[in-house]
Amino acid sequence: LRKEAKRWLKRIRAGNAEATARLRRAYPDAPESPGLRDVQHALARERGFESWRSLQSRPSRPSTAHAQSSREEAIAALLAAADKGDVARVAELLDAYPDIIDERGLLKGHSGMRTALHFATGAPHDGVIALLLERGANPNVRCEGDWAFPLHFVAEKGRLDLIRLLIERGTDPVGAGDYHELEVIGWATAFEYVTPSRELVEYLLAHGARHTIFSAVATGDSDAIRHIASSSPADIDRRMDLTNRYRRPLHLAVVKRQQEALTTLLELGADPNTLDEAGLAPLDQAVLSGQLFLAQTLVERGADITLSAAVALEREDDIKRLIAKDPDGLKPGHRWGTLIIRASEYSSGRVVETLLRLGASPNAVDDIKTSVDLTARYTALHAAAWRGNLAAIEVLLRHGADPRVREEKYCATPAGWADYAGQTAARDLILTGAIDIFDTIDFDALHRLDEILSRDAQALNRPFGEYAACEPEGSWCTPLAAAVILNKAEAVRLLLARGAELVNAPDGRSLHDIAREKGHEEVCAVLQEFVDPGISLVPQRRPPYG
Repeated sequence: LRKEAKRWLKRIRAGNAEATARLRRAYPDAPESPGLRDVQHALARERGFESWRSLQSRPSRPSTAHAQSSREEAIAALLAAADKGDVARVAELLDAYPDIIDERGLLKGHSGMRTALHFATGAPHDGVIALLLERGANPNVRCEGDWAFPLHFVAEKGRLDLIRLLIERGTDPVGAGDYHELEVIGWATAFEYVTPSRELVEYLLAHGARHTIFSAVATGDSDAIRHIASSSPADIDRRMDLTNRYRRPLHLAVVKRQQEALTTLLELGADPNTLDEAGLAPLDQAVLSGQLFLAQTLVERGADITLSAAVALEREDDIKRLIAKDPDGLKPGHRWGTLIIRASEYSSGRVVETLLRLGASPNAVDDIKTSVDLTARYTALHAAAWRGNLAAIEVLLRHGADPRVREEKYCATPAGWADYAGQTAARDLILTGAIDIFDTIDFDALHRLDEILSRDAQALNRPFGEYAACEPEGSWCTPLAAAVILNKAEAVRLLLARGAELVNAPDGRSLHDIAREKGHEEVCAVLQEFVDPGISLVPQRRPPYG
């Protein structure tokens, strides 16, 4: 530790900006010209100690529990700490196991094996990133699944400061070979939800990155598009990967609203009628997202009028002609069966209303290959919720869309998707519909509780597993158990007052045990109110669904 403090001080005195910034994070009151004692104090603070003396007097291993843990447990703890942004815990673990810094592992809620640096950059947690690099983490290790470097993750987040830091530490600025075949510059520009930063792109290009057809299109760089097409003509019709619906550059130009890129691609011979995995042409993409100027360009360049275009552009003759060719085309399982889902993402309420009037189902389920995040049982209402399309939500609910449907990947309702996406207005609008009892608890809509129980009394004790087609970890949870776990004391009170049964978790723990372990004191008090203190809080037998 003394040697590390001296090395840190040496870097500060050499003018290393990263070392100085690390000092300010750990010890904000450090003097402008710090000495060794100041750096030692900062080092102790990073590790969760009040002073250098308390750090020196620590046990030889950070804790008894840690001393008894295996190397594998230390790796798991390191990854979890990096994911949470716990600088002190990361430092503590690396003090004890410095060789695990680049080990990969899995964490619940994440896909693929990743290093601590991947988890830290995925958030991102600046302090943990700085510490890991200071300790020698290798920035050129790929994760599994995305086959990405940490640089890909910070590029996706648009963090130019972290991009600079990683490139200064020797990371590969190109990053070819990732799962999406976008390279680092593509992660910074080409995903639908990413807004490209000109400054960031210029920095990457100046430090060795190279444009792909997708990054060139996403940034509207017509010169780069022409340069790529001159050396590789096939790239103007190159497909993106499945998670991006196998879109071609023309689709991406529409998604990114890049008129100049669209025109350039068409001039170079790109096919205006090419289809993505959802069966949508660039014209469909344009009209469904309200980009009528782009739509007009495509029509002028030979794009065929599709049903979605006819509906959006109010071309009644074309609508009649196309429907006459395939009267059942908008029904589930038919040619345009999922068009209502695509329309629900961005289209106006009028477009959604017209499609429903023509025969589309308000409860149509998407093809897993074209849904967000490859999610099965993803409905039009999920799509509208995710994008915050209030007009579409209102129309769908009015036409009978079911807000209780849970998709099969995360077991979430449309309200859950809206909440996760930060679309609070969309969530609240959905919560006015015929929601289930778990949504009333999750989103504090307890004023709906009696209404739900009046039409379905069995909902009071029905476990979550009966609502979800997937197999969630909490499938045993009744509404009461969910309220306890989520620390919803008022929900616990109301459910118990209406006769909710106390149940055990599959491992035998009572609800009171769970509340106590989680520190939910008010929930514990409510549970005790409804049970004689002298008897067990739960029956000893397991429920049939445990």
